[in-house]
Amino acid sequence: MNAVQTQTSPKSTGSFSLRVAVATRGYGIVNQHFGHANCFQIYDVKDSEAIWLEERPVTSYCHGPEDGPGDLDAILQTLKDCQAVLVSRIGHGPDDRLRKAGIEPVLACDTIETALFELYANWPR
Repeated sequence: MNAVQTQTSPKSTGSFSLRVAVATRGYGIVNQHFGHANCFQIYDVKDSEAIWLEERPVTSYCHGPEDGPGDLDAILQTLKDCQAVLVSRIGHGPDDRLRKAGIEPVLACDTIETALFELYANWPR
């Protein structure tokens, strides 16, 4: 596992906490398509810290011989306590369903640390 354990942001931006799921293939980068993720790294971001909590396994949404859709309900249940999910790409169907479930899909192509702090700094308060 190449998760960022605890990092400090260059500046403090508030005092609320944001729980974020991250789709990654490792190397500390947001580099996984939502539909291909077989796990999500879960972080709490607050003030100047991003704290890794756990890895949550899922059955990838795009799987099978024709990369067909899987059980999105199970993934939504796994991520239900997250306010956002960082992904490199996501299809329209899962994007819509995540938003309806109150989870904001966010496209990123950066280090996990940078993407988490940028999301936190720009999150509506």
